[in-house]
Amino acid sequence: MSEPERQLDPVAALLQRAAQLSEPERREARAAFLRRVDEEQARSSKARVVVRWVAPLAFAASVLMAVFFFWRTERGLDYVVEGAVNESGYVRVPVDHPAAITFSDQTRIQAAAGTRLRIDETKNEHGARISVERGRVEAEVTHTGHSDWRFVAGPFVVRVVGTRFELLWDADRERLEVILREGAVEVEGYSGSGAVSVRAGQRFVGDAQARTLHVSDTTAQAPDTAAQSPDTAAQGAEPALPAAQGPHAEVAAPPPEPAAPPAPSSAETPAPLVAPPSTKLPWSKLVSQGEFRRVVQEAAARGTQNCLTSCDAADLNALADAARYVGQNELAEQALLALRARYASTAGSRAAFLLGRLHESRGAAARARTWYETALREAPGGAFAAEALAGKMRTVQSLEGPAAARAVAQEYLRLYPSGVHAKTARQLAAQP
Repeated sequence: MSEPERQLDPVAALLQRAAQLSEPERREARAAFLRRVDEEQARSSKARVVVRWVAPLAFAASVLMAVFFFWRTERGLDYVVEGAVNESGYVRVPVDHPAAITFSDQTRIQAAAGTRLRIDETKNEHGARISVERGRVEAEVTHTGHSDWRFVAGPFVVRVVGTRFELLWDADRERLEVILREGAVEVEGYSGSGAVSVRAGQRFVGDAQARTLHVSDTTAQAPDTAAQSPDTAAQGAEPALPAAQGPHAEVAAPPPEPAAPPAPSSAETPAPLVAPPSTKLPWSKLVSQGEFRRVVQEAAARGTQNCLTSCDAADLNALADAARYVGQNELAEQALLALRARYASTAGSRAAFLLGRLHESRGAAARARTWYETALREAPGGAFAAEALAGKMRTVQSLEGPAAARAVAQEYLRLYPSGVHAKTARQLAAQP
């Protein structure tokens, strides 16, 4: 090893330790290094010695300055807490008024009175980990393209990219409720339950004690709505067909009073008037409980092709959900296409949106764009219109570049000026 290399050993060791140093330790290390430079230069009385030290020290100093510059540009998220006590990230909200937390990326969290939460992992600008011990929060998370926010409540983890939602955690009952106002999230429950996607206009309820997961429409009033799948919940049940239809349909006369049934002869056994209830759970119920593989297996047992041509809308929706959650994208696509073919008036636009998401996740931007445009054309004011327009904006940018996506971005800002994807839309709208 040469003399300059041997003299740089302490610097190399310092650089190797840099990633593990805290901010105070980094400042101290930098100051120590600069002091050493001053000492060595002062000790060098001959030009030969000075020349020997200048080159390696200048190189080491430049490396260190680059490292410190990198640390400065990779600053974590800053935040301000108003209306509550903040003790190193632990926020205790008083029982008589709410509190507000505003982050440097403009993400905002409103914590209800009496809420307890902790703000962790704010080391980069992509997001944070919010642990809710108890209480209710309303969050509006800014989408930056690399967002990674996690809201933790007991065994549940809500993964967020950019959205607006309300979260309520009852620690005593171990019950989580998430209401999606805009965007989409994924909720991971207790061990083995899998992840459940929740989208705008839906409510997720997870009960860790009963080990159940439910997704329903936020406008649903019926008590069994929670058993619907994530896509059928907002849609509602299929309407029953009227007994008579068309302009020439006649109204039947009231039926006569029923006569007493004749006594059965000894040679025959009376048939039951009502079939016994089935003990098999509906697929929508299984999906809401995280039994995704069981749904796919039962579809295979029935005959997948037979189900695609004969299953009702609720089962097709549940099958599409279950297939997506277990990674069987081809089966999911077949179920969504069957929905569009057989239930176009009630489920077509929603299926088109999900087909767009499915193809975008595969990297098929052109097909995804077509489906997003179909969803927007069929339901321009539907529950998924904002997400479909954002999907179109992304796929146009991917296919034709930022300048081509400018018009779509302007349309998004016109319709959803405070939407989850507004920041990205503003950047694209500024393109020349």
